[in-house]
Amino acid sequence: MKSLILLIAGIASAYCCCAQRDKDIPGMINASRKLRELMQSDPHRPVYHFVAPEGHAMPFDPNGAIYWKGKYHLGYIYQKFRNGKYEHVWGHAVSTDLLHWSLYPDMLNVKDGDMEEGIFSGGAFLSKEGIPHIMYHGQGASANLVAYSTDDDLRTWKKFEGNPVLKTPAADDPFGNSGKYTAWDPEGWYDKKAGCYYQISGGKTPALFKSKDMYKWSYIGRLLDSSQHWLYASEDVSCPDFFSIGGKSMLLFISHNIGAQYFIGDFANDKFSIRQHGRMNWPGGTFFAPEQLQDGKGRNIIWAWVLERKPATFPDYGWSGIMSLPRVLSLSENNILQINPPEEIKAIRLNKMEENNLTLTPNTEKLLKGKGKSVELQIELQGGITSPYGVKVFCSPDGKEETTVSYDPLKKQLTVDFIKSSVHAPVQMPSNAIFGPQMDGFPEKVSEQSAPFELAKGETLKLDIFLDRSVIEIFANSRQCVTQVVYPELESSNLLKVFSGNDKVLVKKATCWTMAETNRD
Repeated sequence: MKSLILLIAGIASAYCCCAQRDKDIPGMINASRKLRELMQSDPHRPVYHFVAPEGHAMPFDPNGAIYWKGKYHLGYIYQKFRNGKYEHVWGHAVSTDLLHWSLYPDMLNVKDGDMEEGIFSGGAFLSKEGIPHIMYHGQGASANLVAYSTDDDLRTWKKFEGNPVLKTPAADDPFGNSGKYTAWDPEGWYDKKAGCYYQISGGKTPALFKSKDMYKWSYIGRLLDSSQHWLYASEDVSCPDFFSIGGKSMLLFISHNIGAQYFIGDFANDKFSIRQHGRMNWPGGTFFAPEQLQDGKGRNIIWAWVLERKPATFPDYGWSGIMSLPRVLSLSENNILQINPPEEIKAIRLNKMEENNLTLTPNTEKLLKGKGKSVELQIELQGGITSPYGVKVFCSPDGKEETTVSYDPLKKQLTVDFIKSSVHAPVQMPSNAIFGPQMDGFPEKVSEQSAPFELAKGETLKLDIFLDRSVIEIFANSRQCVTQVVYPELESSNLLKVFSGNDKVLVKKATCWTMAETNRD
């Protein structure tokens, strides 16, 4: 720990001592190599998920995602040390294939004289003139602000002359707005049909505003008056992302105590009429602060911050911050949300292992041919109707470590059980996502995460499971997805198994690939 602090301090010192810059270059190079080697030695650092390049990233919310001129641009919150303290700023990563990322200069940061002390959550949109803009929350300013790009490669962003575009009303607000809304995580967009800009400001009572010019905003009212029977009373609406999908409107957001979720409905005449609600995270889960863009193929693609439950990651290895794989969202013919990995994932598959038509008698388990800690496993199972069945991942040969992924046909649930995910069993993790009131009926710590999921009569269970050292992402039949972090300690915990319950299980097909590393540079 002490040596790492000295290493990072040495790098910072080398960069800051401009007068000695030429003499310090060899030392800077050596220190950078040592830090990179240290990060790469972390057995839990993913190799094909996007991760923070180095340093502290908590929070690590994706923000400002936009597809522009053939490139995917993804902003992310991280903490930069300046003037003796850490400030929240937005990093900037760019990709042409959703998998390999290049780092650009910071998308947004704080300079002396700015009204904000840090850059919090927000999103990107195109202005009436087709210029990329960002609307974000200014930490410490109780205000929402705007920035816009000044070049076609989106390397440079300039803060809006009309900032702030929204402030939390004072207690003595002369217009009577006190208590009606707060300036919090914003979402902005331009509506061509309406000929105006809209802004959602998140919080306990998310509010809707509109403007003709982005300078003067009119308060329309609460966005979600009809949402209370879907949300718990203790939940807030933060990190909102509002977009069109399959002819409907979707509000993607989080509550700080439960995590990612969404509403789908219709937006017309300044009203959002909600038709359905769904969650993307459940007690014990780690899927947080999702961000969406629409790409050149018309796909709605999201990322989310995968919350870490190993607080020692940053001080021990010099990094923190994991992004989920990109997910493609769409609506089925009956408006059910479909969730799939992007087709681009096929490009990093290596060493294919396939097996077919394996039969398991009741209450047995069987090793699969594929194995590894950074793999994709596609498996199709035909199981019974009386008890859970599924797969086990990150298994050690002696059975001391394993994480279980199961479908329960009676409870109609897809579950990740991580109680034996480490030799330090029984493993428990917080039921709350980050903070906020403890949910009634949920213990503070849990050993599994369960999501609602039901197979139709005669439907087989089709799982697409992505493992990446400490991250598990499970896509089930294209309509459910569960994300979990685990921390297996044994080097030998790389086996994959299939298991049955009280009924016979048929493995119709199982295919495993090793995944190529995309973030080791």
